[in-house]
Amino acid sequence: MPPTQEQSSKSNNLRVAIYIDGSGSMLGYVKDGETNYVKALHAIRNVFELTGKLPVEYYRNGNNSQRITTSEYYSYAARPIFYDGSNSKYKAVSSPIDAAIVAPRKNEDKMTVIITDLEQNSGDVTKLNKKIQDTYFNAERPDYAVGIWAVKSQFNGNVYIQNSDILKTFNYKSGNTPEKLRPFYILFLGPYRDIKYYFEQLKNYDSQELLANSKLIIFHPDNLIESISNLQTLPTNLPKGINRPYSLVKDGLYASKNNNVPIDLLQIDNTTQNELVIDYNVPFKQYKNSLLIDVNSIQHKKNVQKFDKFLKKFTSNIETSEINEAIKLTNWQILDQENKLKFSAIIQPHKFTSPGVYQFKFDIFTQNLQSPSWWQEWDWTSRTSDKDGSKTHNLEAFLIGLKNRTETMKVEQSDTRINNYWLIGRFCYAIQKN
Repeated sequence: MPPTQEQSSKSNNLRVAIYIDGSGSMLGYVKDGETNYVKALHAIRNVFELTGKLPVEYYRNGNNSQRITTSEYYSYAARPIFYDGSNSKYKAVSSPIDAAIVAPRKNEDKMTVIITDLEQNSGDVTKLNKKIQDTYFNAERPDYAVGIWAVKSQFNGNVYIQNSDILKTFNYKSGNTPEKLRPFYILFLGPYRDIKYYFEQLKNYDSQELLANSKLIIFHPDNLIESISNLQTLPTNLPKGINRPYSLVKDGLYASKNNNVPIDLLQIDNTTQNELVIDYNVPFKQYKNSLLIDVNSIQHKKNVQKFDKFLKKFTSNIETSEINEAIKLTNWQILDQENKLKFSAIIQPHKFTSPGVYQFKFDIFTQNLQSPSWWQEWDWTSRTSDKDGSKTHNLEAFLIGLKNRTETMKVEQSDTRINNYWLIGRFCYAIQKN
């Protein structure tokens, strides 16, 4: 099956609700003026109100979500008074992040945006993941996705680390050193096409390279691979003992290179018995900001046929099962920045037990995704000390929970028109053994 076509347009009638964590753990992001946190607040407002021209609801999230006006968001969310509990209008609150997740109304497209440091009450990110899954990220809402804009910001204040009933607090001042900046996270819960669209618009409001200190990622089971790989591009260097003729002619078969049908035509010398290795570097493109496939879990479906000189067609009636092991594809590597997929084809000439022309078709796929390295690098477990405010408690567990949910949703797809795995490539070979 071809990959799902990505939707690039945005919803015409999108309801947007933005929730800002109003707890004291956010105070340090606004103490030192125009921090990356403050810049991100402005960028979020601009991207929805100016670019999207959408009416936006704003809330101060806490024990009970408090509706605020656009002017309050602009004037106060970037000031200590919004978080420190000193004003009767903005009372001290805790951080039940999951309380901001409210299901869309019937037949409504909704985008929920949550600005938080992910310091969930009791440190229970499983509760947050479950609320996202039950409300948005499930089979009943196949168009919905989860987007994460993770930003490192200047910070000057107290960091709160809560694990079950134990709350630890320490003061942290990051300064402007990039590796010491403290992360915060903007969660986007809504239709995939809208998350993708507004992620692209963020670059128009990239104040002083805000995105340079950011990570963007979208979780969705059907928008990962933009174009699958094939053998349209072939390596020019071949090992001794095998060649690539313009055509194969044997037993009444004439097969030539057809640009509309990417295939590698190979001919093995009749004296060659040693293993042959051909290295490939073929085009492969994933959608921007998607999770990468896990190359360590790649599988294949293989179909092998031999040309029958009497029937004048390829058939599966092959005299030995050894031929099924005659070619192996391995050493997978994704070059994400180059939009390339590298692999090796290992050919065992001695397994072609009789002369003839053989056809091999491989469907390469996976049901597993890769965890980006920054998940662990930004996580509290990689801290350099117990007062390392550049790390987030339970970040990796939260993001792995979203990744696992993405994988599960793909595997559980029951629509026969959609594979329950990610198809990576379709590779065809015609090999003549004399």
